[in-house]
Amino acid sequence: MKKFLYLILIITYIGADATADISKIKVDGRLRYFSTLVDNLGKDYDSARPGPVLDLHFSYPVSPKFVIKNFNYFVNYNDTTSGDEEMNVEINQRLAFMYMNKGRVIAPYLKMVNHDENPSKQVDNSHKGIYLEQFFNKDRSVSLDYREELSDGSVIGKIRYGQRVFDLRYKNKNLFLFFDKPVHLNLGYTEGVNLRGVKSLIFTSDITKNLEVTVKYIDNIGKGPIGSTNLAQNRNFLVSEIGFKF
Repeated sequence: MKKFLYLILIITYIGADATADISKIKVDGRLRYFSTLVDNLGKDYDSARPGPVLDLHFSYPVSPKFVIKNFNYFVNYNDTTSGDEEMNVEINQRLAFMYMNKGRVIAPYLKMVNHDENPSKQVDNSHKGIYLEQFFNKDRSVSLDYREELSDGSVIGKIRYGQRVFDLRYKNKNLFLFFDKPVHLNLGYTEGVNLRGVKSLIFTSDITKNLEVTVKYIDNIGKGPIGSTNLAQNRNFLVSEIGFKF
């Protein structure tokens, strides 16, 4: 009987401890609709057609300075370019280990992209990378994101491309007010080796606590023997988004 009571106490303690840990997990999400389904890195998902994207992120604070965060982006689109298979869902996931101290963020991460269908040209991929961000105050920061593809990139005509990617950004929240609503700036340059460079100018305004509107200009610059002559890697886009945060 005494052993049975001990067992109940142990199970209760473990259950309470697990519940306490689970309760520390923070969930934040956003449902967005794009006038043209092009992301901030210049990728055109659906031949300039509109479409929805679901952001769903989970963070777990290990300590005040260390957080484990899982980023998830679900893109729904009608693929017509993969050839033997038609993809309709892309799942872009990142697991980051974030150290934050005195306005500085250091976050090594693992990243993978999966689709509901994977054609013979293998569009699924995985990366390892590091994200660095320095805040100058609560509104202004500069970030650098560098990653290398574990799946070795793609090869066309004996040229490997997309194997390494870097992304440099300047962010300024509350840059100005527009009709008494704060407007935030995101200015960036991204480059994928032998594929394209991307200049991006992004303005986002908070209409309400949960509703936001974004306008962005994406300037794609084809790089290397593949991207420089590929029309798809040199297209520019003006995109609007409406998003609901939850």
